[in-house]
Amino acid sequence: MSAETQSRPQWRSTVPLYIHLGFILDALDDGRSQLRLAFQPHLGNSRGEVHGGTVAAIADAAMSQAVRSLVGMEMGVATMTMNLNYLAPAKGEIICRGTVVRRGRSIMFAEAGVVGEDGETACRASASYRVLPKTVYEKK
Repeated sequence: MSAETQSRPQWRSTVPLYIHLGFILDALDDGRSQLRLAFQPHLGNSRGEVHGGTVAAIADAAMSQAVRSLVGMEMGVATMTMNLNYLAPAKGEIICRGTVVRRGRSIMFAEAGVVGEDGETACRASASYRVLPKTVYEKK
């Protein structure tokens, strides 16, 4: 294992979508997270920018991981509401920072910002998350 791999933060949940999309977890601690995504054409829109759905997915991932950093591994997190404000096209590699802004025992509120490689804020997001015992559903 390389020094870079050893120093990388660990995901607080295993979500196949994160792997499929190529999210990289750069930081996770004390109600804060940072995720990164290299641009790939299949994640883009017709103009060659990062698709809004991809932006929404990374914002949700960053906020939910920030929430998960504050709860035990035996607990799960479910998105209850999410609001997105698209401010500019998301271009190239994007970085998303998530922060818990209100911590409760069963509900937490988080915010996130997505920035493109041009330095422009592409999206601001907010969401509420339910904290509940972890449940794993079997595939049928």
